[in-house]
Amino acid sequence: MYLDVEHYLRVYSLRKRMQEEGVTKPSEQMKIFTRDFVSKLESLPLKEEIVLQGNSFYDNKGNLIMKIPMD
Repeated sequence: MYLDVEHYLRVYSLRKRMQEEGVTKPSEQMKIFTRDFVSKLESLPLKEEIVLQGNSFYDNKGNLIMKIPMD
C-alpha cells in the first residue's frame, strides 16, 4: 500500500484551514510550506503515489515535490 496525492491533499488542506482559522499556530515558515504544498498537490493526479523520504515529498518518478522546513 502507498499514500497518494489524494491522502496528502486531504491532510494538508485540513491543516491549512486550521492554520487560517487560528486553531493551530505554527511558524510562518510552516504556514508557507503548507499553503505551497497544498497548491502543488492540487495540480497532481489524485491517485499518483507520493513518497515521503526523510523530510521530503517525491512523486512516483523520484522528482522532489516539497521539502518540509526544519524550524
